[in-house]
This record gives sequence, C-alpha cells and structure tokens, in this order.
Amino acid sequence: MFARIGRHFSRLAINCPMLYSSTVVKESEAVSDRSKSFRDIPGPKGMYNIPYFGTALHFKPFTNYELNDLPEILTNMREQYGDIVKMRIGRDYVVYIFDPDYTKTVLQLPYKEFFAYQLDLFEVLTKRTGIPKSLALMEGKEWMELRKPAQEKMLRPAVVASYGPLIEQVTDDFIDILKQKKTIDDLQMTLSNYTTESVAMLCFNRRIGSIGSEESPEIVRCITEFFTLVQKSLIMPFKTFKYFRTPLYKQAEAVRLRMQSIVEKELKAQLDVLNQLKKENQLDDYLQKDPNFMYSMLADPRMTLGKITSIVTTLFSAGIDSTANSLLFALTDLALHQEKQQKLYHEIQTVVGDSTHLTKEHLAQMSYLKACIKESQR
Repeated sequence: MFARIGRHFSRLAINCPMLYSSTVVKESEAVSDRSKSFRDIPGPKGMYNIPYFGTALHFKPFTNYELNDLPEILTNMREQYGDIVKMRIGRDYVVYIFDPDYTKTVLQLPYKEFFAYQLDLFEVLTKRTGIPKSLALMEGKEWMELRKPAQEKMLRPAVVASYGPLIEQVTDDFIDILKQKKTIDDLQMTLSNYTTESVAMLCFNRRIGSIGSEESPEIVRCITEFFTLVQKSLIMPFKTFKYFRTPLYKQAEAVRLRMQSIVEKELKAQLDVLNQLKKENQLDDYLQKDPNFMYSMLADPRMTLGKITSIVTTLFSAGIDSTANSLLFALTDLALHQEKQQKLYHEIQTVVGDSTHLTKEHLAQMSYLKACIKESQR
C-alpha cells in the first residue's frame, strides 16, 4: 500500500502535529527511574493541578485554545518543561513522553505493567445502552479472549498478504483519483476516506464509495464527532453525565448508536451474502477467489455476532484515523527529506518495475520502505 502510494507523492509538502506518547498515572502512584520520582516530573503547577478543573483551565474560555489545539499546547509544554511532562487530565495525570528513545523504554515494559484507562463517558454509555465494550477498552483475560482470535485473522504475515489484492484495488482507484486532481485541500480527510474504503473492503468485502467523495463518509463523521465529545467530557470540571442524561451525554449516545447501527447493517448485509452463496452451493468458489474476513470470524467457534460487532467497530473507530495519520507522518517525513524520498522511489522502481500488481514478494524485498515506515513511527 505504502509502496504504491509512495510512487505518486514525489513533491508533497505538508505539516503535521508532533508525535507523542502518553501514560496515565494516578496521583498516588509512584513512577520513578533511577534519579527522579513522579513528583519531580515537571509540568503546569498551581491551579492547573486541581482535579478536573485544572484541565479546563488550558482551554476556552480561560485561554484561546480549542480542544483540537492540544498538540499546540503540548508543543509549548515541551519547549518549557522538556521531554517528559505531566499534565492533569480529569482526576489523574497524563505523563507525555516526547523523546522516541524514552518512549521505547516505556513500551518495552511487560504488558502486565499497563492497563486500559477507563474513560467515564465510555463506561456510562456501555452500562446504559448495553452496547458491547470496545476491544480498545478491555484488559486482562477479557481483552485476551477477544484479541487473540482477531489477531489470528488479521495480523499474521500470511493473512495480511492474502488481503493485498483487495486493498490494491482500493489503492489503484485512489491513485487514479489523485492524478485527476490538481490540488488537495484537505490531505487528512483524503487519506481518511482512503483508509475508510480499505477497512470497509477488509471487513465487508465491498466498496462503499468513500475515496471519490468530497466529504467524509457518515461513519468517519460519527467517529470524529464522538471523539470530540469524549475530549469535552475529559475536561469537564463536574461529570454530571454520570448521574444524569445531560445534553452532552444524549449527543454522545446518539452518535455512538448511529455508529453501531452502521456496522450492524453492514454485518447483516455481508452475512446475507454468505448465507445466499452457501444456499446456492457457491460459497467455496467465492472464498477461493478472495479472502473473507467476515466468514473467517463467523467460522470461529470462539466468536459471537456481538464479539464480531465489537471488533469491527473498533477497527473503524481506531483503525481509520490511526492508519491515515501513519500515512500522513510517513509522507511528511519523505516530503521534508527529498533525498530519502528519491532513494525510496528508486527502490520501488527497481523492485516493482513495470509490474501492474504489488505482491508480497515485492514487499519482502523493499527493506528501505520498511525502514522509512518504522522511522516515521519512531
């Protein structure tokens, strides 16, 4: 995917927010290295450390910053406090780590050292609506029981390679559309539409027509609106939605139920297709032509329709934006380092040549492409 897109972005220059990783820490916990304790980590002081209210002080009406300006706030904090900064978020602290080597140290800790931070709005929504809990918010045994079968169907190299032809169809159409455009006004939205089409092709084996659109698909708009509401809930001094169906809660519930409805509708349509093919004794032929993520999930005795819905919803809510951002970061780095871009272009041309299809064998030979992606993630 990156290889084929990389061919056509030879003169792209864009800006992107700084990458950072974060760890949520309760005030009572002691997080230390060999030289400093948690209380020694620098960050905003005084009123900014008041639970809940201190978070709100960073944004309007107390400052000129909107919720979406958090990257700029963090950039300023890094300049003021250094590569490790703590900031009050709600009742807890978030420790932001800006140095990739420090991030590596954190991520190398055993998985038992981590826990899924439970967002209040998510918890309340799950309890009141009965919507299956997102995989992203699970932990421990519950997380493992759902993560393991999903990982087997998606992340093993052989499985990933089998979906290549499906994603290549989307990518080829995406490139054709880009060639027809003289300018791109909103690259992030353009890439989000591309990744939405790719995720839909993976999950439902069908196209939804997002890459040719001038606006984001409904599912992407829902995801964006929902996470904006989650951000608002984080900086609220008083979590009244935990006790009452406040306007913010009602809006969040409506959006989340719309997301659920879209996913369930698509799942039902794909299930109807598979059942009809089976009834006509054509299912085996259909599955031999292209891999089918939905069928592989349904055929697994560990999976229920509710669990599949949870996985697919997580794929849409977490996969679209993160994949689009990964592309954005990679393209930004290549645009800022033209000599590296040329080196990558040469590798792609050498390996792929005049071939009309990108194969797993091609990808296996492109070590510099992998290095570029890894560096952009670092």
